Amino acid sequence: MNIRKFWRLSCLTVASFFWASSESNPQFSIAQSANPDSSADANGEGFGDESSSSAVAPESSSAAEIESSSTDAPIPPSSSSTVSEVSSSSETPSLGSSSSSIAGSSSSAASYILARDPSVTCYANSYMGTTACSSTKDISCEDYKKYLGSDTTLSEKIISRWESALQSCGAVKDLFREEPLYGISYGGCPMRMFVDMKCSNDSSYSDVKLDGKKFYTSQKEYDEAHGVAPDVIVKNCPQGDFALFTDVLADVQKKLYEIVSGWLMENVERDPLEQDYLDSLLDYDNKTLKGRAPYIVGDVDEDARLSLLSNYWFDGYIAKTKTCEDGTPVITERYKEKYNAILAECLKIIEANLKPVSK
Repeated sequence: MNIRKFWRLSCLTVASFFWASSESNPQFSIAQSANPDSSADANGEGFGDESSSSAVAPESSSAAEIESSSTDAPIPPSSSSTVSEVSSSSETPSLGSSSSSIAGSSSSAASYILARDPSVTCYANSYMGTTACSSTKDISCEDYKKYLGSDTTLSEKIISRWESALQSCGAVKDLFREEPLYGISYGGCPMRMFVDMKCSNDSSYSDVKLDGKKFYTSQKEYDEAHGVAPDVIVKNCPQGDFALFTDVLADVQKKLYEIVSGWLMENVERDPLEQDYLDSLLDYDNKTLKGRAPYIVGDVDEDARLSLLSNYWFDGYIAKTKTCEDGTPVITERYKEKYNAILAECLKIIEANLKPVSK
């Protein structure tokens, strides 16, 4: 045996030991296949199918662990879940259907309870809307006069609403507000907040009456719960002698004539300017004040300015009298209130104009 043959035999012996040790220690091959940086794995040569199966094994076990853990998590409520169930859950549904997601988001507002059944929880949907004024849009001042002048039996609240509507029916054209402001028509239907409820008893309620965290389904239900007396049905005393603001002012001016003329007849020494101012207010022939005094001093009647000068201006009518069963006309309470308010305001205007003069 020469040296070359000896060297070849030695190499074969070392190689046989190397492969023997690899087969007896399988961890060596697994470690090699699990190494993503190995050149054999990158080139697709590695250990063939065996290396591929060993690389997949850790991933499948991890997926199994995730799947196992997910079965222990609470199941999101379905679309048929009630509001109370959603709101009482400590978990936030994120994997459920779109309907359950909506229910979950709405439950954040589920802070109201039905007054007649506190076990029912609800969430609110509020929005701005116009009041239903279209039904009375075409009712004229003359129509309200006819209603209030009729001899009929009806609700006290209806009578009061008719009186208020007649007082603001637009009988007087306000020259300073003829053009709409910011696109809103003068005298248009007012806006107010509406509140609807969706509840855990699968019921919906529209335009409810809120009372803190409780709500009532109607004004009647609210009134009954708070001891409010029900509406009283009465026999209407026919109303008449309907007066505009200027008509009430004309009655007030007659009273003011008595007051101012009485001041002038007092045996007191007055400043000449004060005397001239008081004298300029009086219409001695008709025993009243001139024009629209004391709001407007002079002979010019500028009725349109009265809406800006008086806090008690109204652009409709007020019934001055009503006739009940005894047949005797009496002054209405609404007219008395308006008359007294305008009289007090006029006296303040006169006194305010006298103070600078007397100084």
